[in-house]
Amino acid sequence: MAVLASWFWVLAGCFSVAVAEISNISGLYPPLWEDSPEQLSDYRLEDGKHIINPWVFTDRMGMYRILLKETATYFARYGPENEQNLLWGLPLQFGWQYQTDVNYYLSVLPFLAAVDSRITGLSPDQITILPPPKDQMKFCYNVSGCGSAFSETMDRWRDFFQYMKLPSSDFEGLLKKLWNAHTSSLEYPISVFVDRYDFYSEQEATFERDWAIAVYYLGAARLPTTLNRTHSFQRGLPPRVLVDTDIVPFIPDFTPLQNEVLEILKILGNSDRLSGSLTLTIWESLMSTKVARELFLKALEKFLGTSP
Repeated sequence: MAVLASWFWVLAGCFSVAVAEISNISGLYPPLWEDSPEQLSDYRLEDGKHIINPWVFTDRMGMYRILLKETATYFARYGPENEQNLLWGLPLQFGWQYQTDVNYYLSVLPFLAAVDSRITGLSPDQITILPPPKDQMKFCYNVSGCGSAFSETMDRWRDFFQYMKLPSSDFEGLLKKLWNAHTSSLEYPISVFVDRYDFYSEQEATFERDWAIAVYYLGAARLPTTLNRTHSFQRGLPPRVLVDTDIVPFIPDFTPLQNEVLEILKILGNSDRLSGSLTLTIWESLMSTKVARELFLKALEKFLGTSP
């Protein structure tokens, strides 16, 4: 239980940074947001199909930008300027990661599911996703292929978008379906791309494994992935790739918060692995009711001094 208590303070600490009001909301956008395609017509058109190269940063970011734009109307009732759109967590995480194969499944799959759900106004056969230079068989590129290879994940993203369009949908239901789809998107790439850790330092590989585990705890708490909250949360994450000379929690060019987050993520990861994910089961049980999740978020707000 001490680990779970520490995890609570990691979340609180991450959220406590940069919570001050920012008058210009564009200052929160991920890197190259304004340089990325805003609509499908901004992509190259060949034989009546929009060509998207997800291996180019701005092309992949553009898919997120389109998703945020096309879903804005469904989140308008929750706040102005699309700030409460729960899909903000995806491009902000991509901006922090900048480039990763794992992120492919959190960009292309939700985008194709949105297209298949008629969110973009185009049919699936009007879009072409280009393959990578190598390892082409590890990826899918269209609605039918992704639906066949990752049926459960695609179904969960479709479920999110279809629920979003319902007049009866609510914020809590959207959070649940979003996190169900998000965590499902990670299961395959986490298991398939383990060899990529060989290209990083041991410190970076350890952090990436621990962070992948931590996402499931975040999902169980159904943290709202709105623009302001996600942006504030990420201030507690490493600002660069870890190297062999980095010793946690004494990395000199990291803030005290970033060092603390790395230390406790390491503890959480070790506890999860040693317990066979029993700590996650306990955490999911604790977060299984709306009352518990609301109390958790209220505790965060009180810690941050932002309670109404």
